[in-house]
Amino acid sequence: MTTSEAAVPNSTQPPQYKRKLRNYLIDVGLQIRYTSFIILVAVFLTGVLGYKILEATQDTSKVIWMTGLVDPASAGELQDQFKSNDRVVLFGIVGFGMVLVLSVAGAGIWITHKVAGPLFNIAKICGRIRDGELSAPMRQLRKGDELQAFYSSFQEMYEAIRGRMADDMRVLNGAIAALEAAPDLSPPVQQSLDEMRALRDRKDQSLRQ
Repeated sequence: MTTSEAAVPNSTQPPQYKRKLRNYLIDVGLQIRYTSFIILVAVFLTGVLGYKILEATQDTSKVIWMTGLVDPASAGELQDQFKSNDRVVLFGIVGFGMVLVLSVAGAGIWITHKVAGPLFNIAKICGRIRDGELSAPMRQLRKGDELQAFYSSFQEMYEAIRGRMADDMRVLNGAIAALEAAPDLSPPVQQSLDEMRALRDRKDQSLRQ
């Protein structure tokens, strides 16, 4: 076995892919759009919940404040304490909202990456089929990627197309060999033979690219 042959990985083993941070945004439009939608929902729910909590806290402060009016000496101290508590609640809600947005954004990018990756591979294969490049088999999905069943069906379709093209090559080679062995071909038959050779060469090139 030569050095170049030894360097070729075993096609029966799925390749190992290292996930890098920049590779998580494969389809920026798709991932940002859906992640933004999730973030907007989270912000809306957090805002509504935070408003209700702050409103309840302020109502409680008002009740205690009205009760504390019977003791004017402690009214100023109570008022400062209530304002401080309201600020703590407000800052807590804002801080929780920021943490939630960052967490949802990270989770959204991570989850959509598991869908965008397989779709990106399928789009590349569609482009190769369009351009007649059927040499390489489809790469396997990474562990944890979504659309496993759909991707497997698409892979079977791709391999079936490659198999049919290989069958076409065998039929063409047999027909061409039979015509080449025939003596004194008429001009129309010779033209058909030339066209069959050109078709064979195109199919051969498609399987070798």
